[in-house]
Amino acid sequence: MKNFKNKVAAITGAGSGIGQQLAVLLAKQGCHLSLSDINEKGLAQTVELVKQNPIKVTTKVLDVSNREAVKQWAQETVQDHGSVNMIFNNAGVALGSTVEGASYEDLEWIVGINFWGVVYGTKEFLPFIKQTKDGHIINISSIFGLTSQPTQSAYNATKFAVRGFTESLRQELDIEKSGVSSLCVHPGGIRTNIAKAAKMNDSLKSLGMDPNKSIKQFDKFLRTPPEEAARQILNAVLKDKRRLLIGTDARIVDSFQRLFPT
Repeated sequence: MKNFKNKVAAITGAGSGIGQQLAVLLAKQGCHLSLSDINEKGLAQTVELVKQNPIKVTTKVLDVSNREAVKQWAQETVQDHGSVNMIFNNAGVALGSTVEGASYEDLEWIVGINFWGVVYGTKEFLPFIKQTKDGHIINISSIFGLTSQPTQSAYNATKFAVRGFTESLRQELDIEKSGVSSLCVHPGGIRTNIAKAAKMNDSLKSLGMDPNKSIKQFDKFLRTPPEEAARQILNAVLKDKRRLLIGTDARIVDSFQRLFPT
């Protein structure tokens, strides 16, 4: 993909953060948008930010953990826009808990959004993207998809899964010479609402941590602006990169993992 003009991009989690900034930057480059988020108010705000551009924008309030809903959104995107070139599987949530203290309900919640949401978005859009012979699948993992931390077992599990899933997909697409590529993104601390919206439970106290303070402390590490993350992601798509590390923290963590894997 050499440019985004007159292409069609679908974005999950487009109501805030990286997803919103991807929409803003793509709109400025003449890319038509199919936006989704579970937050209707956030979606409306994104539409306000992009509406001055001469592009077509459609929206859908969407729970990415609902396979049928994602399938319907993919079909509606093609019906409304005629085709689709890109899917940015960006929606994600966080959970702070020990392995022992995590409820099955919370585990199913985070896996449903962070992993199955990526799987559904990939599989439902891929056949349509292949028809263009000029497309890209962009899946958002994390630096926590490169190395693991205490209290983040569930988040680590989902982001490691996204990494493995996307890297395998990329190899298959390359072998097929389909004209479609995929990119796995590993952001470091991006200044979004993910920390404030994270679920934290009292099991952290068994590790000597205060759940409320942990959110505030984690929020301090979110330093990279989402617009900078979005800019780097789009540049990586144009350069057909396989993996993208965003932020100095991501590059440091990646280096440590390579040097001291255990």
